[in-house]
Amino acid sequence: MARRCLSVHEVNDKMRRWTVLVQVVEKSHVLTSNRSPPIRFQRLVLTDSEGTLVSAVIYGNDIRYFSNLLQPFKRYYITGGTVKKQDAKYKVSDYQFSWVLHNKTLVEEYVEPNPPLLPCTFEFTKFEDLFRFADTENVQNLQAVVVTAFATKEQNNGCTTRDFIVVNEEKKPMLLTLWNEFEQNQGTQLANSIGNANVIIGMKLKITTFNYLSLTTKPGSGLLINPPTSEANALKDWYNANKEEIAELIQQMAYKDSSKLLPPPSSKDIISVANALNTLKDVKTAWITGKISLSPGQQKFWFEACENCQKAINVDVGWVMRCSSCKEESKVIARTRVGIAVDDGTGSINTVIFGLDAEKLIPFTALQFWEAHTEELNFSAELASALEKHAIVCFIRYYESDYQGQKEGKYNIVKAYTAEESAHIPMVITTAEANEIIPDQQATVLQPTKKTEFFSPSTKKILDAIAESSTAANELPPAVTTSKRALVFGTVPPGIGLDSAEANTPTLLSTNALGSPLKKQRDDEL
Repeated sequence: MARRCLSVHEVNDKMRRWTVLVQVVEKSHVLTSNRSPPIRFQRLVLTDSEGTLVSAVIYGNDIRYFSNLLQPFKRYYITGGTVKKQDAKYKVSDYQFSWVLHNKTLVEEYVEPNPPLLPCTFEFTKFEDLFRFADTENVQNLQAVVVTAFATKEQNNGCTTRDFIVVNEEKKPMLLTLWNEFEQNQGTQLANSIGNANVIIGMKLKITTFNYLSLTTKPGSGLLINPPTSEANALKDWYNANKEEIAELIQQMAYKDSSKLLPPPSSKDIISVANALNTLKDVKTAWITGKISLSPGQQKFWFEACENCQKAINVDVGWVMRCSSCKEESKVIARTRVGIAVDDGTGSINTVIFGLDAEKLIPFTALQFWEAHTEELNFSAELASALEKHAIVCFIRYYESDYQGQKEGKYNIVKAYTAEESAHIPMVITTAEANEIIPDQQATVLQPTKKTEFFSPSTKKILDAIAESSTAANELPPAVTTSKRALVFGTVPPGIGLDSAEANTPTLLSTNALGSPLKKQRDDEL
């Protein structure tokens, strides 16, 4: 009897025997369900010649029957699977059903020299729009060229990861982190052929605010390597024609440049503080704008951090150690951290600003905070005076931390721009009396703050001494070579989140040690 093939749309749950010629789009790793008892399963996405997508699943011991079949991009005849009504939230096309493949399902390879181009279409998110989904469970699909591979890392929780740099026609290099099975399988394949300009389609990738903005796999993600599509071929041709420019961007560490990953937003992407307070628990991140002020009650405006990954660590500044977070030999540096309130008239939100984003608003550096801290100097009044002169546009994130057994919501600033840096965005405030939004004219004409106008003469003398100490220290050779540093999330290169001189400053003298400018200043005053 001649074989009659149907299209995907012709197959429904009333049919017992049917045959469809399909092409494999995606075959997942073997996953385990969260139910009790757990069930092993493997998902597939298939397409027919009309481009209709269908989701299929294999359960338990049946997985081994198809271990050498249903390979990505190849074509197969499938006969006699179980057809089930598909839940709307799991649909991959307008087809209403999904298939279960089992040991009674016949799967036969369609033998051909090379598989044809995939007939289905993909919808990709632009890199410039990824910030809209940061830190949410709203996963995204994208297409990119893999241009750099970093070393595999063992995480504290027993997981393995590998970072890659990916780029597309937007010329906005970004980090992609592969976890566990993705690192072991696709990661190894990509790393071993990194010079081939491999094109990937990332399916259901999570967007995170690690390293300002980056991509990461989840257990349910998919990664197609060099898919047979006209779009992938065009992207590879584009890369080969622009590889020198892309190489320069990588050399400049554009993939860690906060101003490239999170450039100033358009006015339509900014929401009010009141709106942010009502929605950030769900949407996680948002651009807001407003005047700023110092949050009260702060005693310390810096913290000890790993120079490589920027993670806080309870080790003295200047130590060289192997970081427990990034697993790299690194120096402990001081990093600025200031609690501020952002107020646009509709509401006020308490948040924290870090690094150079904080230091461009105040007349202090992390090194000055650190060295002055030993003298028990408190600069709260000077900080408050400096901050209240500014309005900013900032990308803020909401997260929860455990405090005494309870979840506590907090806000951090991922990236901030001053009024001068975002002059194209009209700063707005809302008058409390009339609830009327009016332009903040002062915010658009701010002049750079003069560092000498906030201080008493004695405070200024001490700060000048600290500055001289920092300058002198920077002229010394570095205390440690960090040439073998590998990239991890949160790494901040010179000029991004850390002053380049600050990043290379060797251990400074204690303020009470012989030769310390602060000790000399105090001795002179005594």
